[in-house]
Amino acid sequence: MSHAQKVANRNIVFIGAFIVVWVVSAANVFTVFDVPLQEATGGSGAQIALALTIYQTVMALFGILSGRIVDKSGPKMLMFVGGAIFGLGYLLTGFVTSVPLVYITYGLMAGAGNGLMYNPAINTSLRWFPEKRATMNGVLLAAASIGGIMLSQIATQLNHHFGQKGFVYLGIGFWVLAWLAGAIMSPAPANWRPAGYNPDAGPTGRVEKDFTPGQMIKTPTFWLMIVILAICCTAGIMMIGKLTSIAGSQLYGAPVGDVSALSAIATTTSIYVIVNTAANLVGRLSTGVFADKFGEIKVLAAILILTIVSLLGLSVSTSPLLFGIFLCLLGASFGGVLVVFPPLTSRQFGLKNNGVNYGIMFFGYAIASLVGPQIASLLAVPGATGLEAYRTVYFTAAAVAAVGLVLVGFLFRIDKKHQERLHALQRQQAADQAEPTQNLAEAAQS
Repeated sequence: MSHAQKVANRNIVFIGAFIVVWVVSAANVFTVFDVPLQEATGGSGAQIALALTIYQTVMALFGILSGRIVDKSGPKMLMFVGGAIFGLGYLLTGFVTSVPLVYITYGLMAGAGNGLMYNPAINTSLRWFPEKRATMNGVLLAAASIGGIMLSQIATQLNHHFGQKGFVYLGIGFWVLAWLAGAIMSPAPANWRPAGYNPDAGPTGRVEKDFTPGQMIKTPTFWLMIVILAICCTAGIMMIGKLTSIAGSQLYGAPVGDVSALSAIATTTSIYVIVNTAANLVGRLSTGVFADKFGEIKVLAAILILTIVSLLGLSVSTSPLLFGIFLCLLGASFGGVLVVFPPLTSRQFGLKNNGVNYGIMFFGYAIASLVGPQIASLLAVPGATGLEAYRTVYFTAAAVAAVGLVLVGFLFRIDKKHQERLHALQRQQAADQAEPTQNLAEAAQS
């Protein structure tokens, strides 16, 4: 295959990855079917919601497994197997009659299918686009935002017409799309570099070394990064899970925990979900460009600064306009987090094992998905309205983000020293290679 053909092929592979990320964004539609699942199983809202936690945990575990496979064998088979399991999990959820079955079909099966597809799709694209990893990752993750908007509307209509059986139609559609995407995806050739690409000419002049997973987890950089990932995601996940409730209590006078009052204004507060999703999309598209230009660690610092500012702003927002402005800042900053981390992981620990390495790193997101909602639930003031309702929640999340900003400072210093050592080693190796040639030339002259 010529270089021009490879360039054309990588664009086709990217389309396949975009479809996969769009499909797995379907986690957002699960809550649409909350009431039909409660009616079909006799379970409570909390019991049904646990399926989503199981889903996210299983997704992270299978992300490690799929990362190891894609590093060795490429993405195609993972798309076929993962697509079948993912689609079948959704399809069977349309027939469940008990809460444990929801945990099996949705939590275990759909979660496993997601984990088998998402990580390989992201990492396959990173290998094809080494010159603009963050930018292309941002476009890929924009598919998740677009998918969240589109699929929530599709799911709402399916729920209206078919109730629980709407899962069946979603499952079939996801299965077909995943297989079509898998058919056009292929791994990048070893050491693939597009014409004119020089990895040492990036924003930080990086020299990269390939780490195995075992080597990676022994480095302080890994532990700093996984904690920073968890911190960066905590505030965003907290807001996503409680956004309509927070807006309802803070802006529209519905007491915290008053389900009937919050339900009565759900149509009004749902606009903030759309605002947050749109801001998230903008953040994902723009963050990648900035990360490729200035470096991922500097962009991480900017994300955390924006997070702190937006949380403090939300804590004093008494009007829908002001609340919406600071919500946009928070949504955009959260949208950029998962754009930054896959290329940052590959730059810190190499592309060779990035599939499994990022799968391990992704556990930081899983931690945030557990901690974020708990902050909002435990620290909100029961029965309160206005600024008092969630002020402590905002201050706590802002304090956590401030800790993350300090850790990013440590990460920057460690990375700078690490790069200086690698550059020195590279110069020494170049000098060692040049010395025999120089000696031969001197011998020939004598």
